[in-house]
Amino acid sequence: MTSRKSLLLIFNPIAGRGEFSQMLFAVVDKFTKNGFEVTLHPTQNKRDAYDVVLARAPYFDYLVCSGGDGTFNEVADALMLLPDKPVLGYIPSGTTNDFASSLGLPGDILLAADAICHGRPQSIDIGQFQQEYFSYVAAFGLFTDVSYGTPQNMKNMLGHAAYVLEGVKRLANIKHHRCHIVCDGEELNGDFIFGMVSNSMSIGGFTLSLGDNIAPDDGVFEVILLRRMTNVAQLAQVIPALLGAGSSSDRLVVRTASKISLSCDKPLNWTLDGEFGGSHKAVEILVHKQVIRILTPAVQPEPSED
Repeated sequence: MTSRKSLLLIFNPIAGRGEFSQMLFAVVDKFTKNGFEVTLHPTQNKRDAYDVVLARAPYFDYLVCSGGDGTFNEVADALMLLPDKPVLGYIPSGTTNDFASSLGLPGDILLAADAICHGRPQSIDIGQFQQEYFSYVAAFGLFTDVSYGTPQNMKNMLGHAAYVLEGVKRLANIKHHRCHIVCDGEELNGDFIFGMVSNSMSIGGFTLSLGDNIAPDDGVFEVILLRRMTNVAQLAQVIPALLGAGSSSDRLVVRTASKISLSCDKPLNWTLDGEFGGSHKAVEILVHKQVIRILTPAVQPEPSED
């Protein structure tokens, strides 16, 4: 008899609208029929996924997590501390699932489980922010607290619209920050209202179009900065430029880099993968190339009955 592959499944039971919990039996059944021996762990509180990965993941062949970007962040953060990392699978079940979208992972829960059963491991980059890690975005400034500042029940009821409604409240009071930024040796100075270091072009549910060579495994992250705006016309130019509508703006700065340092005249609040990342006057961000193996679809799977 062929030995079964051990799989630890960590899931956030309240992510999104709790849809994964409703599909749990079907997911476990699918894994079992494809040769996995499944151990379950529903997360109990913030950072529980992180603790469980550190304590238990080294004893499994595969690690699968389900939840939103915050759950994936905790899992990736812990994996970076393990010398021997199991292959990772991800079933997105949060409100926006930006990182899953950038990897081409199916939004449907059973299709995502299929991708784990029949997919191929892809090595991906992970960012380091001070002593912490992030999978797809570190950001400061305009709107960056919308994700962690939006109540979970509001996210569950309204989905992506909850982020939009919360974000609109911030438009009346745009703050700017005087920063000195170094991207792989290039110095950038000025007053900025927003900054983002990202391995994904889907942020907050919006797809940004800033180039054709963006890849999750190329050893560099995209750096996007918005300079201070003094009139509505500048704002009107920036939005289509970010969304790839054929416009350009001198307020928008785009770079790629593997090492980014930033210092500011006062502490900035940062978000890491949609969660509060602390307040810092100076930060250093590094890109670790191809350090985690995640299962992605070999081809886009069709629904199956197994």
